[in-house]
Amino acid sequence: MSDIEVDLSQLRAKIDRLLAELIRQHGTGLDISFDYFWEIQDLRLTDVFQEAPEVTIGQVSEALEFLDVDLERWEGGTESLLGAPLRWLSNVLASVAAELEYGGSSASTRQ
Repeated sequence: MSDIEVDLSQLRAKIDRLLAELIRQHGTGLDISFDYFWEIQDLRLTDVFQEAPEVTIGQVSEALEFLDVDLERWEGGTESLLGAPLRWLSNVLASVAAELEYGGSSASTRQ
C-alpha cells in the first residue's frame, strides 16, 4: 500500500471550519460530562492485520493541561516531539465529538 498524503493546509482549514461552527452553536466553551476515556497508545495502532492494540485510560483534563504546559517544549521541536501534543489534541477533539454525539453517556447506558 502506498502512503497517504495529508495536505496539512487543507486539514487546518477543515478544523478551522468545524471549530467555527462549534463556536457558533455552543459559544466559546463546551462542558464535557466525563473526564476519563479509552485511549490507544500502542505501536500496533496502525497495523490492523496484527493483534489488536492494548487500550489504556486517558483523561480530558490531563490532555488539556499537557497542551497548555508543554507548549514551549514542543514548539520548534522535531517531528517525533510533535506526535504527543497531536495525540493529546486528538484525544480532546474525540472527547468533544463524544459529548456532542452521545452527551457523554457510555455505550452501555445508551439504548
